[in-house]
Amino acid sequence: MQDASIEKNYRAYLAGNGMLFTKERAVILSSVLSREDHFSADDLLFHMRQEGLEVSRATLYRNLKLLSQANLLVEVDFGHGHIHYEKCIGTAPHEHLVCKACGTVIEVNTSKFSEAVEKVATQAGFMVDHHQLKIFGTCQKCQAGKAEKTNP
Repeated sequence: MQDASIEKNYRAYLAGNGMLFTKERAVILSSVLSREDHFSADDLLFHMRQEGLEVSRATLYRNLKLLSQANLLVEVDFGHGHIHYEKCIGTAPHEHLVCKACGTVIEVNTSKFSEAVEKVATQAGFMVDHHQLKIFGTCQKCQAGKAEKTNP
């Protein structure tokens, strides 16, 4: 889905909930759509400020929640003590392997898992918006004792 179409859908979502598409919402949406990674609110705020975009922390947090409610973002908890976000538009379904030792997150495309989720949902008469699977363990580097503690 192209950015213009995403913006149109977001405007419709906001209007349907009695809210306006403000300049701040436009800047936040554009910044979110430019990301290809998992990011925290603080990561996004830092990058926005690096680009000279001024948005308050409270406004950013409120709008990330709205983008999640509009099904444009997925909130993901990797057990790092804060929420990460990732776009759910234009991304293939995938799962996450999370190293408990160093915090590394590895994305794994698992079409068979996605097919199984769809099959189970269809059998139950359930429509899936999205799904998440996080598998916690230890990455190869940490198993070998070579990894340093990171903060994703």
